[in-house]
Amino acid sequence: MLHGGGSLPPRPRPGWRRRALAVAVALAAAGCATTAAPAQPGKETRAAIARAEAHERARRHDLARAEYDRAIAAARDPVTEAYARRELASALIFWGDLPGAAAQLEAAVRVAPGAAPAWHDLGIVRHHLGDVAGAAAALRQARQLRPRDPRPRVALAALLWQSGDRAGAAAEYRALLALDLPPRLRAKVEWAIRTLAGP
Repeated sequence: MLHGGGSLPPRPRPGWRRRALAVAVALAAAGCATTAAPAQPGKETRAAIARAEAHERARRHDLARAEYDRAIAAARDPVTEAYARRELASALIFWGDLPGAAAQLEAAVRVAPGAAPAWHDLGIVRHHLGDVAGAAAALRQARQLRPRDPRPRVALAALLWQSGDRAGAAAEYRALLALDLPPRLRAKVEWAIRTLAGP
């Protein structure tokens, strides 16, 4: 079956759908699946992203990719470029290209090192690629940039717990209790602390 402009799509890696879905679910659960636009992204960049999203809805990924590339090229400042790259990374996750998503997020944090959401998403993607150390480093950077945002701490605590660092996970969960958390999240954090304190 031909894809988009008549070219065959790249052969997906085994298990890509499961990994892409897991990453998308993790980002959605963390409240980061959609990108918060910078205060004044350039008109040309916004228009290219809107066209890319329309092509995605029509399942024309080749045309969507071209528009995302135009959005990046049209960016006139680092924040807008990081925004466009994060939008492309989100699409790549859904297309099953986690290495490509990681590359876009790495480029985003290079041009805008203060972009906490990009650091957070990079941590999630690196974790799903098996780079636990790189994931932890990215999540710590997101936490440092936005100390009052619970999302990087939640993701980091879960990563540490899964990696066997129970003390590190417990420390992150305890730090979360100092934040203004919704009751349901607070209950889950308290449960995690109790569980980690057990045998």
